[in-house]
Amino acid sequence: MMPIQSLASIIESPEHRVSFTMVSDDRAPGAARTFTREMLSVWGLEDLMDRTVLIVSELTTNAERHGGASSGTERPSDANGRVVAEHITLTLAAQSGIVGIEVEDNSPLPPIPRTSGPDSLDGRGLLLVIAEADAWTACPNEDGSGKRVLAVVKRREPLHRGLTPTAHPIQPHSLAMEAFAMPAQHAPVASSLPPRMKLEDVVTQHVLLLDLDGVLVDTRPVMQEAWRAVQRGHGIDLPFEMYEQHLGRPFNDIMERLELADADRIHQTYTEASQAASPLARPFEGVEEVLHAFAAADWRLGVVTSKPLDRAAPLLAQLGCPFATVRAPGGPGRGKPAPDPLLLALVDLAADPASGTYVGDMEVDREAARRAGVSYVHAAWGYGAPGTPAPQIAQSPADLLRLLNVSGKSAPLIEGSLL
Repeated sequence: MMPIQSLASIIESPEHRVSFTMVSDDRAPGAARTFTREMLSVWGLEDLMDRTVLIVSELTTNAERHGGASSGTERPSDANGRVVAEHITLTLAAQSGIVGIEVEDNSPLPPIPRTSGPDSLDGRGLLLVIAEADAWTACPNEDGSGKRVLAVVKRREPLHRGLTPTAHPIQPHSLAMEAFAMPAQHAPVASSLPPRMKLEDVVTQHVLLLDLDGVLVDTRPVMQEAWRAVQRGHGIDLPFEMYEQHLGRPFNDIMERLELADADRIHQTYTEASQAASPLARPFEGVEEVLHAFAAADWRLGVVTSKPLDRAAPLLAQLGCPFATVRAPGGPGRGKPAPDPLLLALVDLAADPASGTYVGDMEVDREAARRAGVSYVHAAWGYGAPGTPAPQIAQSPADLLRLLNVSGKSAPLIEGSLL
């Protein structure tokens, strides 16, 4: 699956394309929202309105606040020598139920998702973009004058009647720093709606749900550093191995099992140390290629993890692959080994448990899959033992393709893919 490099790499010949340039001030986000609503209404894409407007609002706000020219950079002047105000340019393009969004500002620096406390009023903008976009990226201008941030919103298949997802799906981003050319403008034509998916097709579509730690990303070095900080900061002498054997459970559950009091303060120490050590985390070898092969084979991908979302999102961003849903602590339901997060992920995807497979590496993952009624595959490259009786075991990420009968051939990121 190739990264987004331009609107043209997703929408080769857009049915609609229009740009809008604004002065970079606090009125820009509102103007961008109004422009987006008007254009999507004209194009008959009201079903994509809410997600698109939210993404445009967040990207424009980010551009207005952080997208100014770097200090020391010479600002352009008009004929009278007056410094010209900085601008933000929004471009929208649409084709066959796909909307491409491009926001250009004057800073060459890429946008970086950052964490925010529960009481913070800001800091969640890019997390919302990750949550709502089917894919996004940032590309600098060739002359270093600024950058373009791109996002894609794709029409999703209808859910079962009566089912409503309880959490926004989340897709990681890929910061493919490449310059790109803009496609030529095309005259508007009437867009046609794709055929409606039949209920039986929704139910039988294959779904692959995966754990994060020990399956997608090797976070053991991060967790070891975080536990050392807990040991130092709280006078705890329990070795990391005792903490590790309970991985997959909610943090407070682990603290209770280890008979450690003051779980909230320990969690704060652990979280801060994890964020500081996060550069130590790396995707397991071969994981990205395997995810792309599943996506190309029309499997829907999701993540079910006990890691908080603000720490999970940057790790998932390393994979450069979209996930149709991510279930993390903090929402409704109980944590693993309860089946709740797996069942909620299936609700997000309008999928039946019979069509789902969960890949984990701990006994708690296996128990959650059993209770949810989904197939389970143990990741032998992870941190836990498969247990008895032995489940299906994948010796490597690539072995998942064999076990689930999926071709390893890649496919272009165009119609029919998961974007």
